[in-house]
Amino acid sequence: MSVRRSICAAARPLFALACLALSVGQVDAAEPEFNYLVGRGRHDVTGPALGMQMWGFVRQGQVTEGIHLRLKSRAFVIAEPDSGNRIAFVCVDVGSITHELHREVVERLKSKHGDLYSLANVIVSATHTHSGPGGYWHYGADSPLGGGFYGEHFDAIVGGIVKSISQAHEDLQPGAVTISRGDIQEAGAQRSLPAYMNNPAEERARYQSNTDTQMTLLRFSDESGDIGTLNWFAVHPTSMTYNNKLISGDHKGYAAYVFERMQDGNESARDFVAAFAQSNCGDVTSNLNLDNTGPGADEFESTRIIGERQLEKARELFASATTRLEGPIAVRQAFVDFSSLAVGDEFTGASTQTTSPSAYGYAFAAGSTEDGGGHPLFREGMTERVATIDNLARGVFRLPDASDDLRKQQRPKAILFAPGETKPQPSQAQVQPLAIVRIGQLAIIAGPAEFTTMAGRRIRESVAAVLGESVPFLVIAGYSNGYAGYVTTREEYQTQQYEGGHTLFGPWTLAGYQQEYARLAKALTAGQPADTAGLPRDIRAEVANVPLSKAADIAPEDGQFGDVTRQPNERYAVGEKAEAAFWTGDPRNDFKTGNNYLSVQRRDSDGWSDVAGDGDWETKCRWAPRGTETKTFEVTIEWAIAAGTLAGDYRIVHYGSYRLAEDEPVDFEAASRTFKVE
Repeated sequence: MSVRRSICAAARPLFALACLALSVGQVDAAEPEFNYLVGRGRHDVTGPALGMQMWGFVRQGQVTEGIHLRLKSRAFVIAEPDSGNRIAFVCVDVGSITHELHREVVERLKSKHGDLYSLANVIVSATHTHSGPGGYWHYGADSPLGGGFYGEHFDAIVGGIVKSISQAHEDLQPGAVTISRGDIQEAGAQRSLPAYMNNPAEERARYQSNTDTQMTLLRFSDESGDIGTLNWFAVHPTSMTYNNKLISGDHKGYAAYVFERMQDGNESARDFVAAFAQSNCGDVTSNLNLDNTGPGADEFESTRIIGERQLEKARELFASATTRLEGPIAVRQAFVDFSSLAVGDEFTGASTQTTSPSAYGYAFAAGSTEDGGGHPLFREGMTERVATIDNLARGVFRLPDASDDLRKQQRPKAILFAPGETKPQPSQAQVQPLAIVRIGQLAIIAGPAEFTTMAGRRIRESVAAVLGESVPFLVIAGYSNGYAGYVTTREEYQTQQYEGGHTLFGPWTLAGYQQEYARLAKALTAGQPADTAGLPRDIRAEVANVPLSKAADIAPEDGQFGDVTRQPNERYAVGEKAEAAFWTGDPRNDFKTGNNYLSVQRRDSDGWSDVAGDGDWETKCRWAPRGTETKTFEVTIEWAIAAGTLAGDYRIVHYGSYRLAEDEPVDFEAASRTFKVE
């Protein structure tokens, strides 16, 4: 694990918060007893920078064109020194986790570390960025809504996660974990108010806000000092909108990136890892104007503002995290078949009810209007079938229809298609992973879904009622170990907003989660194993792999690879953007993670020193086909010159490669002319 270090930390725009960071970063809590073994790790998981359908918005034409922020896997391992009981929690800058991905990670860990890590004690959680490449799902890969499965991308994500966990494993040493929590204002807004307001008035009156505003933060330290931090806060990473085509970790990726570089300014905090994990953000948008915009003037500024609001609170909580976690480390995990789960009256408030096979509603296709919306044929709140829409779904898109029984079970949802009923096997996972991790006074409730605000509150209450006062800290870790759409309350489900249309297993879905989490909590408290369904069907070998592009690159007619097609100006002032462009090859022809496509360099007494790379906020890197040949590419590199940048001579360097016919890729390095920053 290595961290690029700038010649001057103040040379970056993110260090507008430098005064806060440098002062807070050096505040030490009273040194706690080192009662755990702790370790941290970080590795790149950035997918193909060109030509990949982006995850999340399902917008035709939203295909990757380049990189703004690289995507990372950030891992923490916490273990008891005597028993060896341990937990690995991983926060990954991707849209979602699949069971196949989780399974592959654990199998590779077993080959390296034996039986220390399992499907139970490895929690892999997505930040849910909507600005990463897709193409790594097995389910749905051959459906109209899926797209191809790209094994190289899947392997890159799995490999990065495994390396981050292995780094954390090798880093294990006596240490402590302290905890703090506090509220953040104006970092998220309720995007599904009609649904939220359908919850009982007396329940809503118990809360000051219609979203969860609390961040819970862990601070990791060992004898060398602070080594990492992990927090949970509920807000959708959709500041980068469906118009964006650059890979980005969105506001959570930005906040993690800044925190790490601020902390790395202290020599005692080398390779510091900061993870901004996701919680129950199902109905919480970062677009504060509720129209796919805000609070900034554009999506980049909005990303920075929402990221900074989380960052500022995280720095504050990091400084005040003096409550030490102490006590056992334990986990209870179960696979639950939600296609036919009987849910008792304790959780339904009525007689025993049953969940149903998964189905998507019309409202799902409408999307969330506050975050950009979906297909214009649909709108939120649709509860009646439309014959022309059903015929279109069945005839043109070949979507699986629903049975009459399923339509009754899922009322009032108007079902668009039902992957839970396809034959001979469901075309969507019906068995889902649930887990509760206890680290002393903290319980992490890990689940594969997008829980809404009130759904998350009810789950926490159900678990708290079992665990009692000895576990006062409870967090929801959504998007963990699998993906099963949304989970709304039953009252929210009745309104069939987008989130209800995407609540897959019917109106009793949340009650089922509450019941099963309470069951896991009881097993945890009693020290007994938890009953579980069998493992979900392993479909990894059943899905055809689509190779990334390996077509030969075509050299430009009047030049060669590496030629500068657009030179930067001779001089720039702080606040301006330097830009250069080069002839280059298709980055898919030599795809690998952790590679660096660019460097901004400053001349010093020893030659040229790196100032920024393609994982830095102030740079952008875009590929575009040029001329009549679609395999002739030009890459444009942009560097925003921030306040505090040292005056001097600079240049922009591109690290590229090209492939001719069946030849191995040829690497090259090309530099722009020198320019001055004054």
